[in-house]
Amino acid sequence: VLLPLMAAARQPDSTKTAALGEKLAEYYETLKHESLDVQKQECDFLIESTSDSLLRQFVALDIYGHYRDSKIMGAENVAVHVYDKWFASGAVEMKDEAELSEARAFADFNRRSLIGEKAPELSLYTYQGESVSLYDGPSDKYSVLYFYDTGCAKCKLENLRLTEAFKAETYPIDFYAVYVGDNQVQWKEYQDGKFNFEGVSVTHLWDPEIDSDFQRKYGVLQTPKMFLIRPDG
Repeated sequence: VLLPLMAAARQPDSTKTAALGEKLAEYYETLKHESLDVQKQECDFLIESTSDSLLRQFVALDIYGHYRDSKIMGAENVAVHVYDKWFASGAVEMKDEAELSEARAFADFNRRSLIGEKAPELSLYTYQGESVSLYDGPSDKYSVLYFYDTGCAKCKLENLRLTEAFKAETYPIDFYAVYVGDNQVQWKEYQDGKFNFEGVSVTHLWDPEIDSDFQRKYGVLQTPKMFLIRPDG
């Protein structure tokens, strides 16, 4: 269904490319039930099916933008794949250097924390200054790694949701609450009232100097950011 539209859109006609964009959107909707590997293969096929450089750029950028901005957990995996294979390699050009630089940053800040990847190791600190190492080996439990900030309104809502979730069910997990800021007084005041989770032990950690590079390792560009990590890491 898409190939005739792709052929028709080879000329820089906004009407034809708009029609192709609509069909691509339908295709993404159908693909969302497939595995990430299948979605990557299908996206590569679509890009490879275009012989005209401008049309290939349009299709590749549309695919990349869709998966970069998707609300479906794990979709960023496809965006990083498309960036690596098509844009970083130079096989397809982005519109300008600024757009390429932004895509490079997106990939760098997401590739290590994609679903199915090994959780990057972290060395963080308790309020007392004790060093705590995370994910440098297997554990006997699932764990939640939760990045938050004291001034983040969405974090407060997330805390309420977590509180209700832990009231309704018992989860055998280790919970690591990581404050991303550097104000120790605000941190202490905040944690005293926001993490009263029933049946869950919370370990409070921070890294005010960002020595662990947690922002890049886990793509923490905004808060809240939360990961569920299996016992095998």
